[in-house]
Amino acid sequence: MNRKLDFPTLLLFTALLLGAIIRFYPAASNGFPLNDGGMFYTMIRDLKANRYILPQFTTYNFVDIPFAYPPLGFYIAALLSGLLDVSELWVLLYLPALINTISIFLFYKFAERTLGSRMSASLAVLVFALSPRSFLWQVMGGGITRSFGALFLLLFLCKAMQLFKNKNTKELILMILFGAGAILSHPQTAFHAVLGGTLIFIFYGFSKRGFVSAFFCSLGVALVTAPWWFTVLTRYGLQPFISAGQTSQRALESYLGVLKFEGPGDYLFFPTLLFALIGFWATFKHQEFFLITWAMLAYLIDPRGGVGIAFLALSMLAGLGLLKFPAWISRSDSEQACPEFDRRVDAVFMKPKVQIMLLGLIFYFVLVASIFDFQLINTSLKADDLEMIDWVKSNVGGKKTFLLVTGSEFSMSDPLQEWFPALTNQYSATTMQGLEWTLGAGFFPWYDQLIAFQHCADVNCINEWSADNGVDYDYLIVTIPPGSDENKLATSLRSLAISTRSSVMHLLVYESESSLVFKVTK
Repeated sequence: MNRKLDFPTLLLFTALLLGAIIRFYPAASNGFPLNDGGMFYTMIRDLKANRYILPQFTTYNFVDIPFAYPPLGFYIAALLSGLLDVSELWVLLYLPALINTISIFLFYKFAERTLGSRMSASLAVLVFALSPRSFLWQVMGGGITRSFGALFLLLFLCKAMQLFKNKNTKELILMILFGAGAILSHPQTAFHAVLGGTLIFIFYGFSKRGFVSAFFCSLGVALVTAPWWFTVLTRYGLQPFISAGQTSQRALESYLGVLKFEGPGDYLFFPTLLFALIGFWATFKHQEFFLITWAMLAYLIDPRGGVGIAFLALSMLAGLGLLKFPAWISRSDSEQACPEFDRRVDAVFMKPKVQIMLLGLIFYFVLVASIFDFQLINTSLKADDLEMIDWVKSNVGGKKTFLLVTGSEFSMSDPLQEWFPALTNQYSATTMQGLEWTLGAGFFPWYDQLIAFQHCADVNCINEWSADNGVDYDYLIVTIPPGSDENKLATSLRSLAISTRSSVMHLLVYESESSLVFKVTK
């Protein structure tokens, strides 16, 4: 009864509880996998149909996409679906949220070993758990690979920190297994496992003993993952990976984009950035450059996926900033990371004004996360979409070519474009998902063509686009935006619907409040 309040444990529990609610709420509310995941759904089913032997190509959208994607998440989803006797859709709905919730605790352990202070780590995990940047893409249907990639990356980095910083060679076997898990889960986490592990070696283990450990770790990971990469390389060579690597724009604008505040998400992120800058100054002052270097390299080398990885370092910097800020206010010495320091900081955080500040910050983080939760729910297939898809599956026989006009410029974040071919077994010529593995340098030119297609406001534009790009189509689907939507693309959709209704070449075969399906009459 007389025990002193363990503030770091309380903050960790708060982060886990609120983080779990934030991650599971969109899935529980929507009832269908969030945003993307259609291609992975097909790949899981392909794997099961091929008796868990890697197929050469996925059947997704009939465009001969190599089955070169790291398959660990697919195997786990397929096995769980069979063991629990549930659909693959159910697994894609809930498993990413569960894995991402577990990653909250793993991030805490990594932060604790990196920062050397339970209090700093608990503040960092609070920032991490409640930030949309840690869960937004992880809990989607496509998170079946991203969430496992992040999970194994954190486990790998945690063991790397123990191996190189604390000279604990007993962790080598686990480090090998977790490194293999990161490589077999997601292409980008494979790259960032190499980058993060290398930086930890340079900053904390640069010695003969560290070099030997790094060598055996690299060799072990290569051997454990050999069945996968050997199969992929003998089938396709490096071409699919070279092609996928060309889809990450490295123009100056993409690098400078992180410095711009262009949307609500950027402005809502400002308090986190402010505390991270305080932490940046604190680490720079003490000549501790690991977190700064890791964040900068992760983004500069991989502007497409590096933002999420850089956020790991940014969360820890923000945790340090949160530690320094009230200490500065209270004029408390906060120069060392040690048990005595933690006790002094505990005393600072027991002060009412500091607790009020922290509670206000937690409330703000939860509010921001809730805004993005509702965004997730609204960026998913709805009942009307599923009814239209079910109608197509039941009434359109054979392999037909569809054009989908949805008003979304970026096909790869458009749930209808991605899920339509997966659920109907039809070919969508406007779906881009998976083409990053096949188009290579042609990816962005085709991307520009699909943007132009989404701006078509009459049926003549559709036919001209079809002729110019050599795309003969059998069906045209036009979605109808809500009446409250008055942006340019919504206006184009309404205009296209009116134009196509009056076309003698297009027969309306299905109509609902949210979509029209036209059959081409020839």
